[in-house]
Amino acid sequence: MAKQIGNTTRDKILKVAAYQFAQRGYDKVTTREIAKDAEINPASIYHHFPSKEDILDSLYALYSLERKSGYPDLNELMQLAETDPPHDVLLKSIFSYSDKNVEMLDQILITAARGLGIDPKSERFIRENIFESVENVLKPLLERLIELGRVKPLDVDLFIKVLNFYCFSVAAFNKSTFRIGFAEFQKEMALLFSLVEPCHSERSEEY
Repeated sequence: MAKQIGNTTRDKILKVAAYQFAQRGYDKVTTREIAKDAEINPASIYHHFPSKEDILDSLYALYSLERKSGYPDLNELMQLAETDPPHDVLLKSIFSYSDKNVEMLDQILITAARGLGIDPKSERFIRENIFESVENVLKPLLERLIELGRVKPLDVDLFIKVLNFYCFSVAAFNKSTFRIGFAEFQKEMALLFSLVEPCHSERSEEY
């Protein structure tokens, strides 16, 4: 189960850091500025985090924990692939944030995106938490649906790449006035999943 961010001093530091890193970039934010917005003494930050890098590491760890808790069980999905309508099964594979953490988690993702091409740690974070995590669930699921003859063959790797780039772009939009809510995200994912064509025998069941 994912940790809910509370109101401890450590949590306040993480909240402020996530916001400032996303808005201005990790390199442009100082621990003194984080302390000021968190309304704590600058020196007290070091009782919780030895360095600014440790704050970033903690934010990335928090996101990873939420990511793991937000994905459905792959074994359950593989069982559903044998019985449920294919598109229903695919929609159940969507990762979702907990409502209380969504804004902060988007900010962490934006911070990592800012580090692409600059910071190897941020690139590793994006690869593991976005691209690989989607692939680890969706690739075996799609391959199983194809193997069962429930959907038509398709280029699974290409489809997942398209899906990944869409999911990644949502976080960027969520920093702006073009914010995408979860209900809208689900509808757009459903549209993308509609590119996966059910076999003829499945169409009558789904439509």
